Amino acid sequence: MLFEQAITPIPITLPSHSSLMTGKVPFVHGVRDNGLFALGEEQTTLAEILRKGQFRTAAAVASFPLTSEFGIDQGFELFDDRVTGRYEDLYGERVFPKDRFFFDERKAGRVNEAVLPWLEEHHAEPFFLWAHYFDPHEPHEPPPPYDQLYAHDPYLGEIAYADESLGTLLAELKRLGVYDRTLIVFTSDHGEGRGEHNEATHSHLLYESTLRVPLVIRVPGGLAGERVTQRVGIIDVLPTVLDLLNLPEPEGIQGRSLLPLLEGRGQTKPRDLYAETLSPRLSRNWGELRALFYQDLKYVHGPRSELFDLSADPKELADLTAERPEAVAGLRARLEQYLADHEVTGLDSSVDVAPETARRLAALGYLQGSGERVGPIEERLRSDGDPPQDHASTLTLYSQAKNLLFQDRPLEAHEFLLALLRTDPDNPHYLELLASAELKLGNADEALAILERLKMSPTGYPLPEDVARMAAGILSSRGEIDKAYERYREAEVLDPTAEGAYRLSRIHASRGEVHDELRFLNEALELDPTFVPARLDLAVRQAMSGELAEAEVQFRRALADHPYLARSFYNFGTFLVQNERSAEAVSYFQRAVELEPGYLQAHYALVEILLGLGEPDAAFEHFEALEELAPLSREARLALDLLLSHNPASSQPKGGA
Repeated sequence: MLFEQAITPIPITLPSHSSLMTGKVPFVHGVRDNGLFALGEEQTTLAEILRKGQFRTAAAVASFPLTSEFGIDQGFELFDDRVTGRYEDLYGERVFPKDRFFFDERKAGRVNEAVLPWLEEHHAEPFFLWAHYFDPHEPHEPPPPYDQLYAHDPYLGEIAYADESLGTLLAELKRLGVYDRTLIVFTSDHGEGRGEHNEATHSHLLYESTLRVPLVIRVPGGLAGERVTQRVGIIDVLPTVLDLLNLPEPEGIQGRSLLPLLEGRGQTKPRDLYAETLSPRLSRNWGELRALFYQDLKYVHGPRSELFDLSADPKELADLTAERPEAVAGLRARLEQYLADHEVTGLDSSVDVAPETARRLAALGYLQGSGERVGPIEERLRSDGDPPQDHASTLTLYSQAKNLLFQDRPLEAHEFLLALLRTDPDNPHYLELLASAELKLGNADEALAILERLKMSPTGYPLPEDVARMAAGILSSRGEIDKAYERYREAEVLDPTAEGAYRLSRIHASRGEVHDELRFLNEALELDPTFVPARLDLAVRQAMSGELAEAEVQFRRALADHPYLARSFYNFGTFLVQNERSAEAVSYFQRAVELEPGYLQAHYALVEILLGLGEPDAAFEHFEALEELAPLSREARLALDLLLSHNPASSQPKGGA
């Protein structure tokens, strides 16, 4: 059954999922934004209720805002949140720092990989599985073939890929024989602006483009193919699931069961629905917005309030505040009463933000300073601050600049950033992106000059140690290793990090200073045991020293900590080959290719190993894949030479090498 008018109470990932899992609106569960809040232990989640009801529970999430540090893991036996971003490219070189301007994420297929073994093990028991897909978020980079099929609109390509991944999960339910008795709820935490009302993404405005979400519920043996036009909320999911399972719902929730609608018993009694976004004030020092849906009317309160008749104006193009002042006054009073009726006194779900998290949130625009605790929020209607609507175009330009840099289009990004800086010349976020654009354009001196300006930023962002690290990276890229070393050391004195220690180890390695290389590799792992680049380098160094058992332990730990880094699989496969364990190595090289289809070295390794294992047909298949990817590459030529020397009469490749 499709609910055509489902809304989220907040267009932001963590607080919206908190509402989904508790049946409460944000000011009742206390989570108001990403990164700055955590769902408190006093809250009762759907997973906790079902686990007490003898259900097995598992989840795999795909983005940083939903990792366990933010409390959404409550009630899950398995909670897989391994979403660490890519550290380096296939050859060990530092790539454009995606995780500095976008949230860490993993693709939908990797989410399935995390939960399908659990489902295989527990499908015969009552189970609750939450699979979270994050793909249709910036930056838009759908995998093949969707990158080509939707080259005109990668956002749609990501949706198509996520759709395929959902199909994979449903097919597994059918294979296991449990599909026909599984309750399935498909929904989303928010929509996407896509340019409507000048908003490119989400979180700062409360228009239907970001509040309306899909909601499809499949009840085993229930009505199918029906559509419901009555407005409902994702806060209704928890009470609906509990009603269908004959489990009592907790007190203090704002959601209500949709079972009457699912059973075709007609419309339920109308009620007010609430939405909010405090993020403009919390993250940008602008005004905040709160909204109330009443029948066909929608009232948005803020520095510039708005009133829309959604039945006549679903795109919200005609603000009726001037024409219908009585309706505005009445809905404002209803909204105030809604806040008063549901307010929870003394609630404070804000958190002390860890330094590394604060650094990331600041880069993403969620913090203006160094991450002070937000503290309790007064639940009242406010009209102070800039109207967030007035800043939508600026946020869109900023988003476009980030995406252009990520797509390696620095010249276009440069123009966007100059336009932004004309409106706000000292904005540190714009300046930091401009430094990245200048560096990509080969203008290292200009990039360094911008970083000198950032050192004096009155906002406290970026931090001096981050400026030093960025400068060190620039100096290193143009061969000024000694100067780069001093800037890395300066940053480490101010704020030791695993990445900083790792960069120092790389410099020592380039100088052949093994003792100091090892010292900084171990320091990096002391600071962050999950920092995989340092663990891989340590494993390689141990293997070179003949400490084979110790090296294998390090390799396997790296694979466990970051199962989506292709270079880890390639390096471990190489280690196995060097130790006469080629048959074992095949699966690791295959996994490297699966994770990164363009990994030429891994393709070549498979050709060589499979020939050695007496599997020429399989070797030839990998050569064909390699030739198709890069017919003029060194790896393709070497692979062809191997095949011809192994069997000169074998079939010739289909294209020139």
